[in-house]
Amino acid sequence: MGQHQAGTQEKITTLTSATGLTASVYWGTSFGESLTNGILTSGTGWTPNADMAAAGNVATYTHSTGAGTLTQAAGSMALTGRSGKVYDFTYTVSSPSGAAPTIVIDDDFAIVDTALIGLDTAGTYTVRFKTATTPGDFILSGTSTATGAVTLDALSLKEVQKDGWRNMQPKSAIITVETAAIRFCSDSSTPTTTAAGAFGEFANVGDVIKLDSTQEIINFRAINAVASSGSAIRVTYFY
Repeated sequence: MGQHQAGTQEKITTLTSATGLTASVYWGTSFGESLTNGILTSGTGWTPNADMAAAGNVATYTHSTGAGTLTQAAGSMALTGRSGKVYDFTYTVSSPSGAAPTIVIDDDFAIVDTALIGLDTAGTYTVRFKTATTPGDFILSGTSTATGAVTLDALSLKEVQKDGWRNMQPKSAIITVETAAIRFCSDSSTPTTTAAGAFGEFANVGDVIKLDSTQEIINFRAINAVASSGSAIRVTYFY
C-alpha cells in the first residue's frame, strides 16, 4: 500500500443488501458524514436520557428534571472523530416553546463544551468547533431551569475540509470484518447471501480485506453472509 497517508475511517453496519463504501470516495466541500442516522429514524443509533427523548424521527428536549442528553456512541458513528480537527454540526430547530434550554456539544467529543444556537427560533443552524485530543461519544447535553421544549432534527456532523484536500480520493483502503461474516466483491459485481447462492468472496469476523486502488474502493460491495446476521465492516482510507 506504499507510503499513502491514513485519512478517514467509517463503520458500515447495514449490510442486508449489497452495500458500497459511502464515505471519502469523492470529496465535496467537506469530509463525509460522521453521524449514523442523523435523521433520527425511530431514534436508531441514539441513546436519549432524562429530559431528552428520541421518538417520531426527532429528538425533543422537554424541561422536567432540568437535564438530559442525546448520545451516539463513538463505536456507532459512521466516521470516527479525528483529533484536534474542525467540525461543522448542522441541525434543524422546530417547535420551540417556553424558555429555551441550553444544549451543548459535550467536551467528550469537542475540545470544550460548545453551545448550540437558535434554540428559541425555528430554523436550520450550523455550529463550528474543534474536537478533543481523543474524541469519544458524540453527546448533546441539555440543561434547563424553567418550563420549555425544543425539537431537533436533520443532524449532520462533518469535518471541515482544508483547501489542500479538495477533490482528493483515497488510493487504498483496509477493511476489517466485525460481528459476523460477509461476502464481498471488488469488481462492481453484486455479492449475495449464502441462502441466495453465496456469490462473492467470503470473509469471516476479524478478517482484513485490502483494496489497492481508487477503482476497487468505488467497486466494492458487501453483504451479510447470512441474512440479517448483523455484520459490520470498518474501513480506513489511505491517500
